[in-house]
Amino acid sequence: MTQRDRRILRLLDEHFTFTTSRLALLAGFSSLSTASHRLLVLHQHAVLERARPFRVGGGSCEWHWMLGPIGARIVAAERGVAAMRPAKIAARWEKLFHGWRYRELDAQHTWFCGLIASTPNEHGAGGELAAWRSAWRVSKAWQATTDGYGRWRWPEGTELRFVLLLDDPPRVGAQQIRERLTSLPDPAWPFTRRAGFPDSTVTLVWSPTLRREQIMRRAITQHLGTGTAMPVALGCDQYAAMTPGGVHGRVWLPLGALGRRAPGRLTLRELAHAAEATTPPASAPPPGGGKR
Repeated sequence: MTQRDRRILRLLDEHFTFTTSRLALLAGFSSLSTASHRLLVLHQHAVLERARPFRVGGGSCEWHWMLGPIGARIVAAERGVAAMRPAKIAARWEKLFHGWRYRELDAQHTWFCGLIASTPNEHGAGGELAAWRSAWRVSKAWQATTDGYGRWRWPEGTELRFVLLLDDPPRVGAQQIRERLTSLPDPAWPFTRRAGFPDSTVTLVWSPTLRREQIMRRAITQHLGTGTAMPVALGCDQYAAMTPGGVHGRVWLPLGALGRRAPGRLTLRELAHAAEATTPPASAPPPGGGKR
């Protein structure tokens, strides 16, 4: 087992499943063929399991990878807990690929992998995703409904801590986004604060189109009101596709506490600086205590 193999196991333990191409990106393989060969070797030794779910409209998707019996034992040994039984692994597959759970996971993985893939990496100046916690981890740690938590770090030490909310109609719309915002801490209301959730954590709301972004803007502004101190920023696929840098470019429309301080669209780095200036960050671990 190499360090890269162990990284793959930790990723699958946290996020359940990834396709071959996404594991190639996340684990730092030099090519898709190299990743495919190594994943096949791990599969042959029961470290990983794999499946190809059917594609809507016909055909099959990419190979999807998940912890196998040996992989589950390795992860359990690292964490000092009991290993997952093979029957439970099989049940996970059945539950994952037959229902809404797969579509939700796929949308979350698409956004985070897109964030990594679009990094403007000129000598590492674009930064890196220093932490990524799954939606279930955030729910367990903070009793909040989100599409994941991330911490982006730039070489000079600037960090952006954020939670992601995906506007994904018809699965998630304006009403669901409002409910999810209610589950998140607002620094203006001390009783909503949670241990390990810094006041500088930005809520990123991502929509598919500019029209949906406008709908989200009205709904969120009305929901939060004028007394909020919650830092919120909106973005959308349509605008990012037209903007240099994509998700890292000037696509983020600040709302709430951020909108009062920094009007106009911001880059991801400018968003981090605005969040730091608006609400001083607290020293706190990410969900799960930073331990895997």
